[in-house]
Amino acid sequence: MTLRETLLKLEAVQELDLQIGVLQKKKNEMPARLASYDSQISLLTTQLEQKKKISEEIEKNLRQNQGALELNEERMKRSQTKAEAIKTNQEFQAVQKEIEALKKNTGVLQENVTKLKSELEVAQKSVEDIQTQISAIEATRASESEKIGGESKEFDTELGRLSGLRAQAVVGIDVRHLSQYDRVRSGRVGGVGIVPAVSGNCKGCNMRIPPQIYNELQRGNELHFCPSCRRILLYKEAADTQKSSGSSAGSH
Repeated sequence: MTLRETLLKLEAVQELDLQIGVLQKKKNEMPARLASYDSQISLLTTQLEQKKKISEEIEKNLRQNQGALELNEERMKRSQTKAEAIKTNQEFQAVQKEIEALKKNTGVLQENVTKLKSELEVAQKSVEDIQTQISAIEATRASESEKIGGESKEFDTELGRLSGLRAQAVVGIDVRHLSQYDRVRSGRVGGVGIVPAVSGNCKGCNMRIPPQIYNELQRGNELHFCPSCRRILLYKEAADTQKSSGSSAGSH
């Protein structure tokens, strides 16, 4: 196999690597699609716990006020019974004063109970609303998770197919050249390790290739790298790249 044939095979391998890279990236991004749901659920769960504590505190205060109200009303009944049995005016006035104070306290307690019941209703409604939101998001997440599971299987199938094609494509390529290609592409954004050199320009970085290197590249006797982007160069005629671009455009 000539060096040019090796480079052309490496270019074909790269096409497969790029497809594999795109699929792998999409697969790796899948968990992030669930992360937003998890974040929302976590935030709402924190809010739910806070609302529950508020609700429990209001409920506790309500029970205390209801208990105090019952006790106050019982004391007032006893005072009224006591007033009926009093014979002296001085004792009667004292008991009446006590009854008035108990009535006033009853009014305050009744107002507190009414207010606390209203606050408890609002707090419990907030708890129910948040629980409903959490349930809805959990259901959506479960549906999305199932969808992702199906997509992941499809990606795995396609990745397996492409990996098989790559294994076939590298057959016959010199191990040294394959290693150089893998090393170059692994250090480049986009995973491009071999690029065409056309009309004296590197198509990887669009920089001008020194004439001497370009002339040697055309002879195809040894491996050359772009002095600017350090990618492997594959000499191509301008007509070849136009045909390639035309066929690529027609396939989209």
